[in-house]
Amino acid sequence: MKFHAGNPIIKSKNQRAAKVITLVTTCFATALDILNLSAVNIALPSIAVDLELDASTAAWLIASYAIAFAAFLLPAGKLGDLYGYRIIYLVGMLLFLVASIVNAVSPNPYMLFVFRAIQGLGAACTIPNAIALIANSYNDHDARRMALSIFGGSGAFGLSIGLILGGVLASTIGWRWIFFVSGISSFVMFILAFLYVPDFRHEGSAEKIDMFGFLLVISGFVLLIYALSDGQWHLARDPATLVIGVIIITAFMVWQLKATFPLIRPCWWRRQNFAGAFSISFLRYAAFSGYIYITTLLFQDAFGYSAIQSALYYLPMGFVAFIMANCMGYITPYVGVRAVMFIGSLLALSANLGMRFYTPEIGFWKLIFPMHIIMGFALPMLYVAGQNAMIAGAPQSETGTLGAVYSASGQLGSAVGTAIMAAVINGVNNGVTDISGLPGYHTAFYVNIGLLSVSAIVSALFIRNECRNDFTSKEKEAGVSSTLDSATDLEKGDIVPKEKEAIETDVQPIEIDTIPI
Repeated sequence: MKFHAGNPIIKSKNQRAAKVITLVTTCFATALDILNLSAVNIALPSIAVDLELDASTAAWLIASYAIAFAAFLLPAGKLGDLYGYRIIYLVGMLLFLVASIVNAVSPNPYMLFVFRAIQGLGAACTIPNAIALIANSYNDHDARRMALSIFGGSGAFGLSIGLILGGVLASTIGWRWIFFVSGISSFVMFILAFLYVPDFRHEGSAEKIDMFGFLLVISGFVLLIYALSDGQWHLARDPATLVIGVIIITAFMVWQLKATFPLIRPCWWRRQNFAGAFSISFLRYAAFSGYIYITTLLFQDAFGYSAIQSALYYLPMGFVAFIMANCMGYITPYVGVRAVMFIGSLLALSANLGMRFYTPEIGFWKLIFPMHIIMGFALPMLYVAGQNAMIAGAPQSETGTLGAVYSASGQLGSAVGTAIMAAVINGVNNGVTDISGLPGYHTAFYVNIGLLSVSAIVSALFIRNECRNDFTSKEKEAGVSSTLDSATDLEKGDIVPKEKEAIETDVQPIEIDTIPI
């Protein structure tokens, strides 16, 4: 028996069991990625004191992770499409595991910065390929939507647990245990995935790697996220970095029109809901990151709440978001993605508007609790519906890159949102962060309301509800290259008729008893 890392060691003859194991491991891995980011964020002051870091240097604990994560999303998703989602997913898990353990024992901040970036690289490999593994495991449209909804809930779970865990560990046994917990948990998930998760291979694996496109997108995102990851100091001191990053990303998009094997195929922008879902993902992450940034400063700096108290305030939001995300698979077919995304934008907008009126005299239960509950409803409506809208109807051989595009737009939106909020608050308050700086926080909430208003407009005007038998000629006429004609011909609607399903899925499992086609 030959061993191959691309094949599961234990091949489950129970098709349902294989799908459940794949869903559990991918959801848990994604929750760990988000947990690690949010936990470090809330524990940042404790880490800075322990390692004797000033505020601008400590920000690199977040920025290094975000830069590597955003820069390598598209390449990692494309590599999954070419060489198999399982192998790239396992590589990502292994990188995340090793980096977590090294971070836990790092003797100096410089090693911590480097391995935080390696953690971000590992997360970039896992998330888009986790989406692809789930999408390829479920050929039935409704089952796939349900599984992706559960996957969306795992991010909300990781966010809320990370905030609590980071606050508690930093205040008790130490911040290093954040990384120990991440390492131990990722080790368990790596072993489970290594043993059971199946692989998927597609005809697209014959494509070549667009190395020039890889170089452009990585360097462009590194510069953009570097410039935007902390609008308080990077952007103010070095605006040239932002300009160069924008130029490189523009060059990347132009190159995609000419490249033989592009990372982002030009025909995707003409596909139903792709551009709309991309835009809403950007706006949603910008607004949510802005909301977390504003409220965290409001709680801790303006009103003097502790890190643990502030983290506990987010728990209702995370709990509701997790439940809501798991319900989206049942709700969306009856309501439609357009209505779901429109309502989600309005709910998030109303939460920002409500928080504008918070004062300590009002208290948690009268305002923070209901506004966070509303935000908990809104976030999965935007995330899950947008993810389904972007992937629905696409050939399964493209799901890795599409998942990466969706995540990359969100990461860029997150950096932009945080930078905008930091710039607005500092501009209005002139550096004041205590209770006298309320006008700056209130102005930032209004900016967030503007972002969500645009999201609502895009949802209403540019998102179409799924139509299973809606065939369009535009996709067929788009064409990419002679090597992609068969895939392009299939991009006609959200669901391909049963007699064409085997062609559309294009899945060639290594073992026939691993998972159904």
